[in-house]
Amino acid sequence: MKAMVLHDGQLRLETVTDPQPTAGLLLTRPLACGVCGSDLHAKDHAEHLCGLLQSAGFRGFMDPHKPVVMGHEFCCEVLERAPGFEAGQRVVAMPFISAGQGVELVGYSNTFNGAFAEQMLLQANLSWAVPDHVSTDIAALTEPLSVAVHAVAEANVDGNCAFAVVGCGPVGLFVIARLRALGLGPVLAIEPSLARRAMAEQMGADNVVAPGDTGAWWDALGLPLGLSDAMAQAPELRQRSRAVLFECVGKPGMLMALARSAPVGATIVVVGNCMQPDTLEPAFLLQKSLTLKFIFAYTAEDFAEAFAMICRQPEQLAPMVTGSVSLDNLEQAFSVLSGNGVHIKMLVKP
Repeated sequence: MKAMVLHDGQLRLETVTDPQPTAGLLLTRPLACGVCGSDLHAKDHAEHLCGLLQSAGFRGFMDPHKPVVMGHEFCCEVLERAPGFEAGQRVVAMPFISAGQGVELVGYSNTFNGAFAEQMLLQANLSWAVPDHVSTDIAALTEPLSVAVHAVAEANVDGNCAFAVVGCGPVGLFVIARLRALGLGPVLAIEPSLARRAMAEQMGADNVVAPGDTGAWWDALGLPLGLSDAMAQAPELRQRSRAVLFECVGKPGMLMALARSAPVGATIVVVGNCMQPDTLEPAFLLQKSLTLKFIFAYTAEDFAEAFAMICRQPEQLAPMVTGSVSLDNLEQAFSVLSGNGVHIKMLVKP
């Protein structure tokens, strides 16, 4: 079969061995697969990314010096009948396969290829059939939406919170969509790109601004930035009990910048994947009673809820898909997305 293979930082369309299903695995044909920010990191900083995951104890991550076929945000067609699934069915699945050495992350595994290929294997008990009313393109958004579902769940939010989403790339936009799906708000979106600010508004943000002073937003909600102002705040002026900021940028300096611009007692939920060392001033965060919460991936329950959210209102996320390419044009998608232009989520259709 044909597959786009990453090897030593280079993407090449190659002929590779067809995957062979065993008990518990589905043989499928990828129909659409999103290009993730992690794919961009893996292409350009594979050794660093792999070192981080391996140092954190993830044994199923790829060896950067061996070939890998990426692609983990997919919707596929079942090719061979298996228990619970019929040939021709469309499915989404968590990109994990239990193998002899533990759990392999599909798309970042040297053993199991991802969806930038003509065929792939999925673990049957981590797969869900896609109903007819959900398009293939929207179903392929289940995996990245799961990250947002997990981030919102881990923030322990409720109707007494006010929100800011900093960075309106795909993850930030999915966070906004998830908050609105739960009926939570108000939501402030902060993003330098005009096109992405427009998309944040489509996803349901109440106020959309370029980066700058957001103190007036928090003051209007009775959530002061300064310690003295917070101590003097009259209880009846507090429209919300807590601020929750989702950091979806992943650049050095962002955490301290958010700490300075966050109301006293806020929670900063870190979803952006900063690939460089960063500096924090713990005493400053302590004085403002700030909480940092770092988010990785999602649970099976989060994935199932993301899929259920898509099935309830598939049209809600349709604007997020802004382009598609064939397998042999994958490098074009990588180039476009690295440029932070008008595209939000590009799909590869093998």
